[in-house]
Amino acid sequence: MTKPSFYHDVRGKRFSILPLLHKPLHFLATARHAGAKRNSNRIATKVGAIWTALVVVLVLQPFNAVAQQAQPAAAGFSFAVYGDARSMFYLPYKSDQEAEARELMVQMFELVFPRKIAEVVAKRDVKFIYDRETHELAEVIMPFDTKYEVTTLTLDKGWVTKASVEDVKLLPGVHRTMFELQGGEWVDREIAQSVNSGRAQFVLNTGDLVWWGLQGSTPFDNPYWKLVNDDVVKQLPPPDDRMRAAGLGGRFFTSVGNHEVWEDTDAEGFLSTFPYLKQLGVSDKNLIYKFDYDGARFIFLWTGKYDENKPTAWGATRPTYEEQMKQLAQWLDEAKAAGIHKVFVSFHNPVFCRSGMGPIPEAQSPHKLLASYAKDLDIVVFNGHVHTTELYQVEGVKYLLLGGGGAEQDPILPGRTNLKMPPDYPPNLYEKPTPPSEEYSYLLVDVKPGQNTKFTLNRFRPWSSKPFESVELWGDAK
Repeated sequence: MTKPSFYHDVRGKRFSILPLLHKPLHFLATARHAGAKRNSNRIATKVGAIWTALVVVLVLQPFNAVAQQAQPAAAGFSFAVYGDARSMFYLPYKSDQEAEARELMVQMFELVFPRKIAEVVAKRDVKFIYDRETHELAEVIMPFDTKYEVTTLTLDKGWVTKASVEDVKLLPGVHRTMFELQGGEWVDREIAQSVNSGRAQFVLNTGDLVWWGLQGSTPFDNPYWKLVNDDVVKQLPPPDDRMRAAGLGGRFFTSVGNHEVWEDTDAEGFLSTFPYLKQLGVSDKNLIYKFDYDGARFIFLWTGKYDENKPTAWGATRPTYEEQMKQLAQWLDEAKAAGIHKVFVSFHNPVFCRSGMGPIPEAQSPHKLLASYAKDLDIVVFNGHVHTTELYQVEGVKYLLLGGGGAEQDPILPGRTNLKMPPDYPPNLYEKPTPPSEEYSYLLVDVKPGQNTKFTLNRFRPWSSKPFESVELWGDAK
């Protein structure tokens, strides 16, 4: 099969598709009564005992109900967390729709190129292969991040089901798989099952649930938001009384990633899919929020849209980085004053990262602010954006990079696995596969008053002899 040509654009700028790719206590009561002294009184005594027992049950019934209602709070709660769950792109797949499919490719490339150059890329360097019998799009071959990398995509009914990359310079002939649709589907099923079984009360996500907001005239017609609704949101039960009492109108709570606002600057798809977040102050002009649940505080921030020149920068404008840091400090102060000890903070771009696009620039890192509260609060931060799993504990703050929710895992490719970092950079405490290979995962977090928080990573490694495993993180976590 002929490989597509690669090039540097007219400005000498390297072509990159990488920016595009980026869930019975029973009260026992007993009554004793005196034995009958005479046989003639036995019947009367038994009747009296029955009435006495009935009165005891009726009197204690309210206390029993209160005990049953209080039991869940005493037992704590659990929730699921994952990030970067989006699929790869969807294309019109009939051979007579090729012009429409190529136009979508042009619009994708416009993220990094002017329109004219994007048109050249889509026409010259992207090859569509159609099945001879069904006349449906079966394969796409296109450049990846460098002029030496070739991406091969397998499609079914327009959805990418598998993606591999060959580096014709560093690893010629080796096609390293970085995406399988079944990985994200497994995560979705497991998260829904966790909530439906009662193992988890609700779900957190660090952002990037969809590819983009362009396709479809409304969010309800957008194939990506439809997928989120069908595979995740609709699979979850409505909130129970305990959640409604906390002011929570749903089971799914997510940060906004860069993909949610790609070709949807008003976040219409996001707000339409999670309308109950409006009750927490979320709008097209404010994409951050917080809530308290059973003695713990949950905070969701927004790191902004994607900038190809600063791929992990905190470029948010709703609110700005500075405004968000002021709000974060206020929310942490409130938690401390209210006696809330456990705080979980979620936002998209990672504070610490040793692979892929790397971490948030140090000048925009919220770490110093978070660490200043670590003596009084148990702070855990959930991030995504880089499609891998990493684990850090720095100055009393725990950071989990949870980018294995389903998106393509480009950090496993040559040159992206281990970035060159300063000698004193915090170590990644999570052991990754060797050699670098795909891994899909989600986290279950168990929170109990007065006990250590438990973090269990559940992972799927399609290539492994033990594809499904659960790993406890931070056995000494508090």
